[in-house]
Amino acid sequence: MNHTRSHSAEITTTPAICPGNTLIAAGQARPLDVAERSFRLLMQGPQPLAVDGRTLGAGLPARPIPLDELGTLLLHPACNRATRDEVWRHLIEQARTHRGAWMVAAVTLAAPMLRGLVKTFTETLSVEREELEAEVLACFMEALGRVELSWSHPLLRLSRLTQFAVIRAHAADRPDLLPEPDTNGDLRALRYPTGHADLLLARAVELGIITADAAELISMTRLDHISLTAYSRARGLLYCTALKRRKRAEARLRQALLSGDLSSNAE
Repeated sequence: MNHTRSHSAEITTTPAICPGNTLIAAGQARPLDVAERSFRLLMQGPQPLAVDGRTLGAGLPARPIPLDELGTLLLHPACNRATRDEVWRHLIEQARTHRGAWMVAAVTLAAPMLRGLVKTFTETLSVEREELEAEVLACFMEALGRVELSWSHPLLRLSRLTQFAVIRAHAADRPDLLPEPDTNGDLRALRYPTGHADLLLARAVELGIITADAAELISMTRLDHISLTAYSRARGLLYCTALKRRKRAEARLRQALLSGDLSSNAE
């Protein structure tokens, strides 16, 4: 693999990843635009960042693949999910290990997903676009360090973790975003409203009904359909422990929904 780090002289006016996971941008440019501009400068050097397709496999060309070309390959309709998943596991590992240029690369290759999240949030949150982009970016970089590489669809997991972190930060400011709970039918099984289920969980955390860890457990195993066995293994928990925690948390959610303590009308 080529882990090029010789571009510092070329990017003195472009963003840097600081220890606090903040993307520092000059002027009024939007954070994602700055990250993409920085990535382009990184790729103009004599040794651009690349992955070794021969080592990585996954149906990639058997040669060094510059990351800008890799990004194009990942977006091509012919690129299958298994290839995308394997590439993203590698990108996450490099971003965790080397940070700096690889973190900028991960942000840029995830830019279509991140812009989609920003667009969604601009429709519901009264936050300046630049501020929202910076927040989404910071949450994404934090998610890079948290996502479990053993899980399938790593980019989807990154998206979910990023989305949940932003929602959790704003749920207290916008309780009206929360959906009306569905309490019809069999009350023995908690029903998660479609559309903004993560908002419901975030609001429950804000109100102290469940913990953030419990919300993540429910989000991953109920909304993302990760098996409880896989989740328990990734978190170093006994299966029965995770099961009990989820049952207790869902019982609290159910009670809060039925009592009206948790609803879209909560103040």
